[in-house]
Amino acid sequence: MLKITTTRTESNTLTVTLWGQLTEEYVSELETALDPSAAPQIVLEMFHVDFVDRKAMQYLCNVRSRVIIQNPPCYLPAWIEQECRCRGSQGEHSDK
Repeated sequence: MLKITTTRTESNTLTVTLWGQLTEEYVSELETALDPSAAPQIVLEMFHVDFVDRKAMQYLCNVRSRVIIQNPPCYLPAWIEQECRCRGSQGEHSDK
């Protein structure tokens, strides 16, 4: 299960906070929350995330250039980097 909340600061930064397990079934909901037209700066707060599956991680790889990912689980940054390198070397470039 995953809970997604959003807050906006006075400087128009949107913070999307996640609680729980980020899995493939929640990617479309997260995609809606991280819509680039929602704010000029978007922060994804992952302090309360205890699990991320591969499909969700692939989505994070796709949005990392436009979303600030804060406090991810300790294994996630290296996994995202590895996935992006592998996908880049295979010529896969997708936004979704």
